[in-house]
Amino acid sequence: MIRVHKPRAPKGLARGKALTREDCEAYEANRVDFENGTRKFQFKRNIYGHCTVRGVLKSAQNGKCCYCEGKAFAPHAAADVEHYRPKGTVRQDEQSGAVLPGYFWLAYSWENLYLCCQICNRNCKRDIFPLKNPAKRARSHADNLAEEEPLILDPGGLDDPRKHIRFHKEIAFGLTEVGRNTIQIIGLNRPELGEARLTRRAKLERQLEIVKISQENPHPQLAKLAEEASNTLKAAVLREAEFSAMAIDLLEVEPSS
Repeated sequence: MIRVHKPRAPKGLARGKALTREDCEAYEANRVDFENGTRKFQFKRNIYGHCTVRGVLKSAQNGKCCYCEGKAFAPHAAADVEHYRPKGTVRQDEQSGAVLPGYFWLAYSWENLYLCCQICNRNCKRDIFPLKNPAKRARSHADNLAEEEPLILDPGGLDDPRKHIRFHKEIAFGLTEVGRNTIQIIGLNRPELGEARLTRRAKLERQLEIVKISQENPHPQLAKLAEEASNTLKAAVLREAEFSAMAIDLLEVEPSS
C-alpha cells in the first residue's frame, strides 16, 4: 500500500454539494427516523461514481487499487469508487452491529473517495470503519471528524502507509496497530493476493540473480541481460508499478517521489 496523491476534485463532483445540503437538512428534520432505519438516504452513484471521477482517481492511483495495489482495471478485476468512511452504514468490526446512518455527509466528498478493487471493497472492507474510541465517532455533519482516531489507513491521508505496513517477501506485516488492523480488514494477505505477489516477487528475484551473475562474471552478453534486468528492477519500485510497496522492501530501496 502506497500513499495516494490526489489532484483537485473533478468539476462533476460539485453537483454533490447541493445533494449534501439536502441530506443534512433531511437528517436534522428526521434524525430519529434515519437512525432507526425508517428513512434512508438515496445516494447518487452517477455523481460520486461518474466517469470523470473514476478517471481522475485512476490517474492519481496509477490504475491500481488504493489498498492492495493490484491493477484495478484489468478485465478480471473491476473497480469500485470506494468511500473511506462508509456512507450508508458503519460498523466498528465484524462482530458489531451496523450503526445508522453512516457518514452520509461525505458521500460526495473528494477526500473520502478512492478507486478500489471489488474484492477489497465488497468482500473485505465493506462498511467496517474502526476507531480507537468508538464513542468519539462522528454521527453527522455537526460533529468534528478531527476527534476520531481511525484504526484503518486513509490511502490519501497525511500519514504515509509505509510507516504502518511493510513486507517480508510477499507477506504484509503491520508495524503499528493501524497497520495490523488495515491488513486484517482489507485482507492484504488473502491467498489470491499472496499468490499474485509471490509471482511478482519470483520475477524480481530472477532479475536480481541475473544482475548478480553479471557482476561476478563480466561478459558482453551478460552485461546486456543485466542492464535489462536492472531496468526492470528500477521500474518495479515506481509508483505506477503493481505491488510497488512489496518491491521496495524486497529490493531494499526507496524510490524518488
